[in-house]
Amino acid sequence: MRRRALLAGVPMMLLADAALAAPAGLDFRVLRGGSAVGTHRVRFREEAGLLEAQSDVRIEVKLMGFTVFRYHHATAETWRGDRLVALTSRLEKNGTTTACEARAAGAALLLRGPEGEQRLPAEAAPLTWWRRATLRPGVPLFDPRKALVVAPELRISPAQGGTRVVLVGGEGADVLYDAAGTWIGFATTGEDGSAVRYERA
Repeated sequence: MRRRALLAGVPMMLLADAALAAPAGLDFRVLRGGSAVGTHRVRFREEAGLLEAQSDVRIEVKLMGFTVFRYHHATAETWRGDRLVALTSRLEKNGTTTACEARAAGAALLLRGPEGEQRLPAEAAPLTWWRRATLRPGVPLFDPRKALVVAPELRISPAQGGTRVVLVGGEGADVLYDAAGTWIGFATTGEDGSAVRYERA
């Protein structure tokens, strides 16, 4: 089951160049076919002009009492204003571990993963969903689970008094933010075709 719009990820209807103040923590239940299978939590800390975001996704699917799918994705991000300064990511999926790192380096962002190191534009950002300002045209995006550059089509529209962002292409995602830009909803499709959505805890 994939986290199409998960990781995340993962609150604010910010102006494109607005600096971030530490928002409140985020807690979601992960539902598969209507049944709870895990959690997605994001915690924030602001210090010395830096905003740190710690995301933790834990999913476990059982069948007849046996675990048939286990997923744990932990991501740590450090932002200075609108620039990602550093990121570490560790994904454990059914016994296989994948790691990713990113760090600002002059006019670039260096991204390292299973395929080696890539040099991205300085404004590149991860698909971790909580940061509304990331999901706008012109921002180079990457998937921190495997350090892969992605380029989904973004369809942005008003919804429920806030904003809905639908990512078309690749895994796809349907992400919802309230009027303040806080991340409040998420939906995607699992690897097995099941409906996956988030519910605020």
